[in-house]
Amino acid sequence: MKKTLLTLAGATVLSMSAQAEQFWADNSISVLQGSDYEFNDSDTTTMTLEHVSGHSWGGVFMFVDRHNGGGYKETYSEISPKFTIAKMDGVVSSINAAFTYELGSNPFGAFDNYLYGVGADLKIPGLNFASATFYRAFNDNGADDNQVTLTYGFSSGNFNIDGYVDYSFDNDDGEDQLHINPQVTYNVGPMLGTSNKVKLGLEYSNWNSQFGTAGKDQDAFSLILKAHL
Repeated sequence: MKKTLLTLAGATVLSMSAQAEQFWADNSISVLQGSDYEFNDSDTTTMTLEHVSGHSWGGVFMFVDRHNGGGYKETYSEISPKFTIAKMDGVVSSINAAFTYELGSNPFGAFDNYLYGVGADLKIPGLNFASATFYRAFNDNGADDNQVTLTYGFSSGNFNIDGYVDYSFDNDDGEDQLHINPQVTYNVGPMLGTSNKVKLGLEYSNWNSQFGTAGKDQDAFSLILKAHL
C-alpha cells in the first residue's frame, strides 16, 4: 500500500511538473566535517547534494547525504514535494498537502519511511521563508508516529541562518525526539570573484533521544562549505 501511494505521488509530481511553470530553483553541494555524532565516535565527513524549487503547483525539496568516518558509512536521502491547496494573504500564505519519502542504508540495515501530512507556508517579518508541517509517519523499522517540522531562513547581506526543527512523538516503541539543526554561514563568493554563492560556516545538530532511544542525545558541531551551482 505504501509503495502504491509513493508511485502515485511520484507520477503526480511528474505529471504536474510537465504541465506547470517552474518559478525558481536552487541546487547546491556541501561538505561538512564534524565530530561528536551519536552514530559514530570518529570524525565524520558528510557530502550533501541538495535541490529546492518552487512551481505553480507547489514545490520540491530533496537531498542526499553520504556520511563517512572511522569505517562508518551511511547514505540518507529525502524527497519532499508539497502541493498548494489554497493561497491567502496574511501570516499564513498557503496551505499545502505534504509528502516526504525517507530512505537510507547504514551498517545496521536499510529503511524506507513514508510521511503524509498538511502544512502551511508562513510570512514572518524578517525571515526569508518559514513553514510548519504536521506529518503522520509510517516507519519501516519501528512503530509509526507523528512529526511536526518547522523550517526557516534569514539573511542579511552575505550572512545567512537557516535550518529546521523536527519533533517526533506518539511512538509506541520509543521516546519522543527533538532535532534542532541550524546552519550559520557567510557567503564568501564575492571574495572569490564568483557570482555563485559559496557559503562557509557552522552547522549545529542537537538531537534528543535519537531514533527514539532514551539517553541517546547528539550535540555536534560541523564545519560546512556549501557551493550553490
